[in-house]
Amino acid sequence: MQTGRRLFLSMIVVTLAGVRAVFAGQYRHSPLSRTPHIPDASVAGSENDTPIMRKQELKEQLKENQKNLRRDADHLLQLAQELKDEVDKTEQTDVLSLSLIHRAEEIEKLARQIKGLARSA
Repeated sequence: MQTGRRLFLSMIVVTLAGVRAVFAGQYRHSPLSRTPHIPDASVAGSENDTPIMRKQELKEQLKENQKNLRRDADHLLQLAQELKDEVDKTEQTDVLSLSLIHRAEEIEKLARQIKGLARSA
């Protein structure tokens, strides 16, 4: 059972390292590099203001998504550290405690949420 725990924890750590690396790679690129190029309209008036407003809204949305991803990644790291601390405190080698399982499920759920946010960004 001890090797099962070690394997589980090592998988969690590797997953966290991968998620952290993915987010670090995403933050190096400018969020505006993904925005499509909007040509200037030759018609004057309110139509000229619309693309600029959309571009600003898109920029604000990307900033908000990036902030949420960082917050969730930090929370994921904190949960994984708490799980590791709890496993280190556990003396029993034959039984895995229910709280460890719940914490691992919470970590897994948050990791899936982060993955979904990263794909949509």
